Amino acid sequence: MSVATVGARFQVVIPLKERRRAGLKPGQKVNVVLEEGRIVLEPVGTQQLRGLLRETDDPYDAVDYINKLRREWEERS
Repeated sequence: MSVATVGARFQVVIPLKERRRAGLKPGQKVNVVLEEGRIVLEPVGTQQLRGLLRETDDPYDAVDYINKLRREWEERS
């Protein structure tokens, strides 16, 4: 476990060892969750995108799929 300090503007620097273990990169987003009185930071990554192309045939053409989605969105607006 590492220790960090909450600054005057409520900013916290995540120690290098923990950043490396979590695979965090500069500018990466994290979810902030309060669990049983603890603040938990969860890296936002590709796992949230898992299943996005589930509807497509295998092998899929991602460009065609995105274009299809765009057409559907345009029809709705």
